[in-house]
Amino acid sequence: MTAIKKLKQLLYLSTAVAFLFTTGFATARGRDDSPWTITAPAAARPGETVPVIINTSRPIPEATASLRTIEGKTVSQVATFSLGGDKKQGFRSAALIPLCSLQEPGLYRITVLDPSYEDSLPFTIEERTFFSETIPLNSTNTSIKTDISELRMEQIRKLSSILNTQSKDATIFPGPYSLPVRETRRTSGFGDRRTFKYSTGKSERTLHYGIDFGIPTGTPVFSTGDGLVVLAESRITTGWTVVIEHLPGVYSLYYHMDSLSTAEGELVRRGTLIGKSGCTGLSTGPHLHWEFRVNGIAVDPDWFVERILF
Repeated sequence: MTAIKKLKQLLYLSTAVAFLFTTGFATARGRDDSPWTITAPAAARPGETVPVIINTSRPIPEATASLRTIEGKTVSQVATFSLGGDKKQGFRSAALIPLCSLQEPGLYRITVLDPSYEDSLPFTIEERTFFSETIPLNSTNTSIKTDISELRMEQIRKLSSILNTQSKDATIFPGPYSLPVRETRRTSGFGDRRTFKYSTGKSERTLHYGIDFGIPTGTPVFSTGDGLVVLAESRITTGWTVVIEHLPGVYSLYYHMDSLSTAEGELVRRGTLIGKSGCTGLSTGPHLHWEFRVNGIAVDPDWFVERILF
């Protein structure tokens, strides 16, 4: 292993450890005269997820939570989902606002809105630095990456439809979540700015949406949390793939596996064996790609590790 690769792995590990110990957050609450109480982080970084908790005296099935600029422009908007309650104890709802890794730092507002009321909290997106890397692709991987066949396009549409679904009937797993493998060696991090060098001489810039664990083929892979398996199949780009729904609009993804031990429609628990790692699909070596999507947006999986959301 080269000195550069060793340094890169140490940087990924130290970044992950620092992340786990520095993500405690202050909360802000809505106005005293509000018909509800809103609790949310005062700040977050690009790629993180913003949990918004709303306590009310009545259900708010049509409420939304949004990230807005100071000028009032909506950056993203998501539906809330119920956490239960009753008239005596009150009702609780939640929303998870994803921050894209490309989101500009600065001052924003978190706004909760339903047909009868609107309230906002101040919010700051802090600076964050991401790694950059150049990845040469051989002719096989170049063919996969540039494949525009109807089969691959249909696979992309199918996965996109799943990841953009926020089902009110989804499992509610507040955490804590865990890493999908016992090994800690990482070869790529979330949000890496990548340049693919094709065998044809062309190149393409892209983002890395998850975390890559450099592990031998056949390494056990476990569900990161309780949930419903909504996809378990072989895909051209990602090889043997599993997608698990944990909350309305919240999914974990596992790519390039060698074999699967689960099937679509199965309810799994945190730590359930779902398959073994491999090198299938577009892959330059044996590894597991682990990803989280919140309302269709790729977010940092490390944010969820050992965290109870509400």
